[in-house]
Amino acid sequence: MAKREKRFRPDQRPKLKSHADAPKRGLTPAEEAAAAAYEATLVAPKPTVIAGTSAPIGSRAASTQRLTAEIAEELPIVRRDLRRILLTYGAMLALLAAIWFVATSTGFIAA
Repeated sequence: MAKREKRFRPDQRPKLKSHADAPKRGLTPAEEAAAAAYEATLVAPKPTVIAGTSAPIGSRAASTQRLTAEIAEELPIVRRDLRRILLTYGAMLALLAAIWFVATSTGFIAA
């Protein structure tokens, strides 16, 4: 009679051989140094600094001053984004006009 194969329950499985030659997880020292150098080059966002006021913290004047400081910080970003949007819109409109002009002047489309 053949010997039965030994079976294990999931919590009693035999230990696997250790993999000494398996690659280690994580970053190498060179990769850690490169990551640290990259993080040093990043510009941290500067916090909004509000000048000291004589208004109480919960008052409307303090709220208005905080809002004014936030607007002053965000306004250049909004202007830059609007400039980019208008430039893209203008370029697309000019491209469309050029396509229309070429299509009508070559007779591809009869106007």
